[in-house]
Amino acid sequence: MTFMTLRESSIFFRAFIVLSQGVFANAFFIGYLISPPMMHRFVGALEEEATVTYTALIDDIENGRFPEWADKPAPTIAIDYWRLQPNANMLDVIYAVRSDETTHRFVNHTFANLKPNDINPFALGEPDMHVKGAKAGFTREEAALYLKAAQQAADEAGTKTEAKIKA
Repeated sequence: MTFMTLRESSIFFRAFIVLSQGVFANAFFIGYLISPPMMHRFVGALEEEATVTYTALIDDIENGRFPEWADKPAPTIAIDYWRLQPNANMLDVIYAVRSDETTHRFVNHTFANLKPNDINPFALGEPDMHVKGAKAGFTREEAALYLKAAQQAADEAGTKTEAKIKA
């Protein structure tokens, strides 16, 4: 929606987008019924490409190759959604979008690596951007270790909270 607010699109363009989304959603649904890991890997690959694209766009803006967006104010919808500063510009928006894409890439590649009976490693929380930004996703073994560490941290936090309540 952020990028749709940058210009007024024709009704034909908007209809094409809605139609395309309908076709994709149904195809994805069928694909997910057949092989969830394959579809998570597919989405992870799409998000990986988006990360590369936004990284190149950031480089272009920062190096003056795209001056139209260098000082363009961020749309209100972007400021609200990503909780950007009121004076944010499009470069800030692109950084926020890229951060989202790295998270989606990480989560989908991790899910593609899991087996059906594995526990969701993100049920208790997500790793920080130092992890998500550095690798495409957890292996099964890394997911299990992360889940164990998150469970231990949650247990320790619960113990400390219980001690405070009793005190």
